[in-house]
Formats: sequence, C-alpha cells, structure tokens
Amino acid sequence: MTIVLIAWRNIGRNRRRSILSIAAVAGAMALLVFMMAFQKGSYLSMINTTVHAHSGHIQLQRTGYFKDGDLALKLDNPEALSPILRSIKEIVAFAPRINAPALVSKDAKTFGSLIWGIDPVAEANTSTLTKVIKKGKYLSAEDKTGALLSDLLAKNLNADIGDEIVFIGQGADGSMAAGKLFVRGIFKFGINEIDRVVMAAHIETIQEIFSLQDSASEIAVILDSDSARPLVIDSLKQRLAERSFDNITVLGWNDISPEIEQSIEIDWKTGLIMYAVLVLVVGFGIANTFFMAFMERIHEYGILLSLGMKSLTVSLMTYIESALLSAIGIALGAVVGIAVTEYFAKKGLTIPDAEDLFAEYGMDPVVYPALSAEVLVIATAIVGIITAAMALYPAWKAGRLEPVKALRRI
Repeated sequence: MTIVLIAWRNIGRNRRRSILSIAAVAGAMALLVFMMAFQKGSYLSMINTTVHAHSGHIQLQRTGYFKDGDLALKLDNPEALSPILRSIKEIVAFAPRINAPALVSKDAKTFGSLIWGIDPVAEANTSTLTKVIKKGKYLSAEDKTGALLSDLLAKNLNADIGDEIVFIGQGADGSMAAGKLFVRGIFKFGINEIDRVVMAAHIETIQEIFSLQDSASEIAVILDSDSARPLVIDSLKQRLAERSFDNITVLGWNDISPEIEQSIEIDWKTGLIMYAVLVLVVGFGIANTFFMAFMERIHEYGILLSLGMKSLTVSLMTYIESALLSAIGIALGAVVGIAVTEYFAKKGLTIPDAEDLFAEYGMDPVVYPALSAEVLVIATAIVGIITAAMALYPAWKAGRLEPVKALRRI
C-alpha cells in the first residue's frame, strides 16, 4: 500500500508530463470506443438492409424446404400460425410468401426467374419493397394481375410499365403452371441475387396458378431488434412444439444468409487487428514518456537503492506509476468515448456524399454507432494490454540500476 501511495504522489511531481501521458491514453481509448461502436453500427445497418429486403429476422418454413427448395414442401394454412406470431411482443410484423421458380417471357426474350407471391399489405409492413420502387407503383391489395419486376430482369426482358409478362413453371402438385401478368412497377434492392431474377405478384394469384391453395413457402418475421432474435427463435420453437407443429423449422437470418454473418465476423476481426496496430503506434509515444520519467529520476532511484530499497520494489513502484497513469487515461477516455458515441447514436452519422447512392438501393445513409459492453471490454483490453506492455521496460531498467552508478547521475 505504501508503494502505491508513493507511486501516486510521484505522478504529481511532473504534472505536465503526467497530463500528456493521460491525454495520449485517453485519446486512444476514446477513439477506439467510437470507432468500434461505429463499426458495430454499420453491421446493424447491413443486417437491417438484408432482413428488410426479403429474409426477415426470422423465417418459418416447412422442414426440409430450405435445403431442397421444393415448392411441394409448403406451409399449409399459414394463417393458423398468426396467433402464435402475434403473441410474441418482440415481433412487429410478418408476411407469408411464395417462392416459385419459373421462366418469364416478353416477346421473344425468355429468362429464368423467381416469382415472389406476396400479400401487398403484409409485405409493405415487413420489407422495404415499397421504398425501392424506381418506376411505376407498388401493388394494391386488390391487384391480382399486376407484377413488380426487379431492375435487371426488366432490362433483360426489355420490359416497361404496362407490358405483358408471360410465365411458365411447375406447380406444387407437378402440373404445369402458366399465366400472364402486367408490369405495374420496377424495383431495385441493390442486391444482385434479387435484382437479377425476381418478379413479385399477388400471393393469391400465385397460389392459384401454382396449385398451392392457401399455402406459403415461408413466413418472414420482423423483430423490434435483432438482439431479440435468439430469444424469439427459442420461444417460437417452444410454442410450435406445444401446438404440435412438428414439421415447421424456425430459421434466423444468419441461417438463411450465412455469408453475411461470416463477412461481418471477418471484418470485425480484421478491424480489431487494425485497432491494435493503431494503439500500438500511440503506445510507443506513451512508452517514450514513461521512459523519460525513468531517465529523469535515475539519481533518485540510486538514493532509494542505497538506502536499502530492494530492486524489485523499485521496479514495482515504477510500474505502478505507469499503470496508474494508464488506468486514469483509460477511464477518462471511456467517459469521453461513451459521451461522443451516445451523441451520434441518437443523432446519427451521415456518410458524406453518399445520400443519393444509398437511397438508390433503399439503404439508410445515416449510421448509428452501437455501443455495447463488448465494445468497452475489448477497447479497454487493447489499450490496457498495450500500455501495460509499454511500461515494462522502464520498470525493468529501474530494477537493474546499480546504486553507485545511479548516484553519479544528476
């Protein structure tokens, strides 16, 4: 305890140097907290774009459908699942959909397509389809003959508003499914897998043509927060089992689009390495102040060693001084970082000159940093470990001083 008290008093002996050291650590900590929270916020923005484009936070499907994509593996009477979905407070919207592969044609041009059968009203509450209509209009609830074409598919077909689109596929019962629709609107999500092949139409029309009779391929579910996803999945599985819906699988967006989760994980780990390098560069400046403090006090250390203080005690006292400076800097930096992050978490941070580009793809150009305990713990660990490592050398040197040589230093 005495060593800690002495170390604390030593910090105040050269306030200017101590303040600079604390400021350097605090700056690194504050920057790290904000940058990591911003990165987490960008991931949430990416996830929100994905789940609102089509997948939803969660999907309910017939067991085996996700693997095979067989139209015959359908959810019979999806309306029977509505009471269960409405009973979970975290669920804010859900919509039944049909995914029917088909060939679509206009004049002499024919392309492979995926037809979405959608409930126009439920879909408007579940996805951003209404917001990404680039030409024409969205489907009305009564429009059974209209269709929405994805941007690239419309270009490939050379189709425009009002054009007739003919399609042919295979029904759920193996029969031939064919029909014609009229283009009401053209949409662009900015997701190539969707924009290249998708045509959307009223779910009742697709049910009739593809012999699905009040069935759906999936039910997409939107939550009030992605953080609630694991809890809601467990709750849905339990409630479905209680009501003997044994042939229904509950999938999260990470199961449906694992490549997104993998890209986020890779980017996060890469970011951590970059942050560590950044703090390491700052750490060399901090190490310089620690070493300067040691150099200025060599004569003092000689006196202490001559009076009988053990070398280990001198090293420990020097290290504690550096540790205290780092701890103060980390605490101060955390406060500043949290304050700045919380400010932008409410206001948002607009990416410069990107509003039009983001709007074109139905994305929000404003990123809201997402502060979490994980961010604070990792930031503290990175800054703490690096500053603690930088303080080792001066402490080691202090313990290896020879009293006679040290006393000759002025």
